Amino acid sequence: MRLCGAGRRVVAILLGLLLLAEVRAQDWWTETGIPVDVTAENAVAAREKGIEAGQREGLRRLLERLVPPDQRTRLPSVQSLPIARYVRSYEIADEKVAPNRWLATLNVAFDPEEVSALLSGRGLAVVEPTAPPAILVVPAERRGGELLLWAREEAWWQAWEKLAATERALRLVLPLGDLADLSTLPPGAVEAGDRAALDRLAARYGADDAVVVILEPEPTADPAAAPPALRFLAGNGALRGDPAPLAPEARAGEPYDEAARAAVTRLVETWRRSGLVRSDRLADLAVAVPLADLAGWVQIRRELESLPEIREVRVVSIARARAEVVLRHAGDLDRLREALARRGLVLAEEGGGWQLRVAGVPPAAVPR
Repeated sequence: MRLCGAGRRVVAILLGLLLLAEVRAQDWWTETGIPVDVTAENAVAAREKGIEAGQREGLRRLLERLVPPDQRTRLPSVQSLPIARYVRSYEIADEKVAPNRWLATLNVAFDPEEVSALLSGRGLAVVEPTAPPAILVVPAERRGGELLLWAREEAWWQAWEKLAATERALRLVLPLGDLADLSTLPPGAVEAGDRAALDRLAARYGADDAVVVILEPEPTADPAAAPPALRFLAGNGALRGDPAPLAPEARAGEPYDEAARAAVTRLVETWRRSGLVRSDRLADLAVAVPLADLAGWVQIRRELESLPEIREVRVVSIARARAEVVLRHAGDLDRLREALARRGLVLAEEGGGWQLRVAGVPPAAVPR
């Protein structure tokens, strides 16, 4: 059977979506940027020792991500585990070799089935991955006490442009830096911690959150000679608060590129920890959805089915101006409301029942 041009495009899109889903699933079970620094009797022994040490450190990080904080004390010690059973593959992102020392950065991919079996065998509630959000990043740099913002030609901004093109665990977006951006988020708004301004900027780009990543070198120090500190200011979206600051740390390589990689690692860590959905608590919620037209319903359903908190959308009835659905969701109602709000939907208790409507549509507009 031969496909027409439109058919080939549809097949290409579907294959692309499947590949994207596979990449995201792989990312969830991968730990990146693991630093290794070991010594041994010779370089070969140091390398072998370092690879195993990096794999065990990666597994420790992964296990802590995959269980709720209140259960982490029940995790096994990674030093006692047969590490080869849980590692699917590893990549050496950077390495330096000395006669009896090995310094490197490792990325380690783990086997989902083996890791899940390890946790479930200990009766631990496993959290499930969520789809990576779009994070709008605004690079900023403090120089001489002043905040340099919207400097697209500077090395700090360009370091982020390179990372945004290759990062897989998050969808990083850089703004245009045009007049509309400058008026939405001037330097004074960042200094004042204006999260509402960040929310408006994120909305302009359809992002799930916006974050200013501020590079703060030591006073009078040159970033090329002294490691910078990093501070974050986030909106009220997917990151659920500001990532923890990063203290100055000496890193190999280009200082701006290395600082940007460290910041991305912190963003990924923050999102993963805040975006976890426990798999052991499911509930059903019956809601009424006002409809303006069929296209509106298609869009609303698409948004509902894209949320990791919602496991099933069951349609009870649908009419021209109203749909009755049951949402099977993970977590409590507050978590569900927050997730829906990120998609521009409002969940509210109205007239003795739950109603789901597009933000901006008043309750009175819901048909009875």
